[in-house]
Amino acid sequence: MKLDLDGLNADFLTSMLKASFSLENWGAMIEIADRLITQIAFIYETSSDTLREQNLKRSIPYYFGFSLCSKGIALQKLGKYPEARMCIQKYAELGWIKGLDDEGINEVKYYCNIAKANTYVLDLLEGQTGVLKEYVEFIRNSAEEELLPGLITILESSIKYNYSVDWILSEFEINANDIGAQGTQESIRYFVDYKFLLAMYHYKQENMCDAINTILETLLLSITLKDDTGFKKAAALFEILRVYANQSQLQVHHNIMKTIIERELTNEKENVLTYSRSLN
Repeated sequence: MKLDLDGLNADFLTSMLKASFSLENWGAMIEIADRLITQIAFIYETSSDTLREQNLKRSIPYYFGFSLCSKGIALQKLGKYPEARMCIQKYAELGWIKGLDDEGINEVKYYCNIAKANTYVLDLLEGQTGVLKEYVEFIRNSAEEELLPGLITILESSIKYNYSVDWILSEFEINANDIGAQGTQESIRYFVDYKFLLAMYHYKQENMCDAINTILETLLLSITLKDDTGFKKAAALFEILRVYANQSQLQVHHNIMKTIIERELTNEKENVLTYSRSLN
């Protein structure tokens, strides 16, 4: 079903893109990104002040880069790699935009760097494992926020093409404290996805004990961080792995499910009490 995006400004569309990413709604991301690209192009072409027209919160290069990058990610997730590469080519060079201030110049540089990273991503997802060491070096030299997406790509590639990346995982360690309950939608989604893929990786490497322990951690994290998308995926994977679980692991899973039920019953009771008070 086509989304009704009429009358929505660029910043609201940006927020919608972030929410669609969190929900893994790739079709919606593409549709919203196309609308944002069209809208920001119109503003740029008709505006006398290309950087701050119509109360935009960010610079024009940001909106071009973010929309094209988001669309490329959605296409990548759908396995449409040639189309994703076309998006990368477009945000790799945004220097054609006129009237750039310091913020705009920094955005151009940022998306140029992201384009390089996402080219590595597509290479790995297409099985070009020869770029792996080069990509790891790129991650080492990049900003900290690039680590989680990078590890996710590496795990996705290793799972798909069945090769070991133990040497990479031993170098880069990430824990829940690095994200925290106050993390952004994107960082939470990335972290829970990382843990899920790590469990899948252990499973593919036939390390069942670590696979089950990791998916149990993922269940707990998705509850704590309120990531419903991650919880559903983790719950499904545990059922596949259940046959390999020992009694201790089964008990942990039982306790997690029991906690959820008790929490829901408590919330339901509180809602009933609140409703009853409102009637008095």
